[in-house]
Amino acid sequence: MAVAVTGAFEHAEATSSPFCLETQGENGSALEVLCRAADSPSHPPLCPIMALPAVVVLLALASLGAASAPDCKDLLRPFVPDDPQQIFGKWVYVMGAGDPKPYHKALESLKSSWIDLSPTSDGEVVTLRWGDNCFNRCIFGEVNATVSGNATTFRKNLSGHKGHVLQTCSDCLLWTDTFQNEDATGRYILQFTRTGKTNPEDVDLFRKQVGCLSFPENFHSYDGETELCPDERERTP
Repeated sequence: MAVAVTGAFEHAEATSSPFCLETQGENGSALEVLCRAADSPSHPPLCPIMALPAVVVLLALASLGAASAPDCKDLLRPFVPDDPQQIFGKWVYVMGAGDPKPYHKALESLKSSWIDLSPTSDGEVVTLRWGDNCFNRCIFGEVNATVSGNATTFRKNLSGHKGHVLQTCSDCLLWTDTFQNEDATGRYILQFTRTGKTNPEDVDLFRKQVGCLSFPENFHSYDGETELCPDERERTP
């Protein structure tokens, strides 16, 4: 995939989740399972799934050269928001795919997820929070990301990431990510909406974009029913 990117961010500190530093137990959480792989040179990284879309707020993206068909060129146009406020706020994960197969299968453990993006007093820093429902547990995380250089990149544990935001349906957020952990490489495509719901037209568009990027056709979908993990900051006194 040929990539040209402007704008960047780097992971500010490894505080996304204490679970990422723990060894998987018999009843380990999804992040423990995925992040254990991220810390192992023999396994490619899986844990930063939900943290990736923070990049959106911080970038201006150029084009992707992932597919040759004219239709795919139109379907893979980068998204550059006119106003960053379009990106801030709560998003609910609805569809996703991974490549190669171990990453794709890892999404089956994700029963529901939300992310929240918010500005800070520093114009080059954005705060990302998330809540993942995995293996009947809620895993929460928060991290600051910073604009730096001319590439949309960040590091998570042992993994280096580069990602892009693509044009998609209205009130949707579509993120593609490639990452490398020593000799292991992988990638994801993840779609979020404000409501956690989709319509047939949006699903069809996502399916075409998945195909253009040669991800598995049997993409993972949120069932729309599994309860989202509670956001303590939204609770009223």
